[in-house]
Amino acid sequence: MTLSSARGIASARLSESLIYLNYISSIEPDAGLPVPIDFKVMKGLFFVLLYGALEKSATETVQLLLTQIKSLEPKNDHVTIRFNVISMSRKWKSIKDKGYKGAFAQMTDFFSALESNDYLGIDETLFSDLMQNIWANTIDEVVGAFGMSGFTLTLAERVLLDELVNNRNAIAHGRESAASVGERYRCDELRKRHGDIQTLIDNFIDRLEIYFDTREFVQPAAQAHYPA
Repeated sequence: MTLSSARGIASARLSESLIYLNYISSIEPDAGLPVPIDFKVMKGLFFVLLYGALEKSATETVQLLLTQIKSLEPKNDHVTIRFNVISMSRKWKSIKDKGYKGAFAQMTDFFSALESNDYLGIDETLFSDLMQNIWANTIDEVVGAFGMSGFTLTLAERVLLDELVNNRNAIAHGRESAASVGERYRCDELRKRHGDIQTLIDNFIDRLEIYFDTREFVQPAAQAHYPA
């Protein structure tokens, strides 16, 4: 399987958060009984663990996909128009870094390269900064950059992701204490969120694997140059 190592990373990180969840579930007070503050803290920290599993899994999956594509060295006139966001990233980043100096010459070179029969290089770390906070819109942006169709987050998934990032950031950046976040949830609610995030990660990896295996980033006429 193309992204098997990413699946292994995802499984390991999700297992850690599940072990933690199983432990706090085993000591949860019955409904209606007082909840100690240390237990509230532990429930809040669950969001930090679960978010860490999400970010690590998604980042590694995208980076591995880019590494696999890079190994094929696709010529730029062979890739789809939308994949130029990635295949031309070194050139557009260079223009951005240089500012207006020689802007017209830079843009002339940029648009000429769109039809180049050369491999222009792929940066496997292209999305690293973007994926330091994986909101629903982050997934949209990454999927859009690949020119990938057929992967759209449902409203429930968008709410799930944004709640997870909000809670993690609130704790990590000090806007809320872990206890104040944790007191809003019981363990059965946390378990549902864990299962839903696991499903989302699995579906994301599946879709990226299909994207690579079917060479969706390559124009139909050039597919023969990049056999699966």
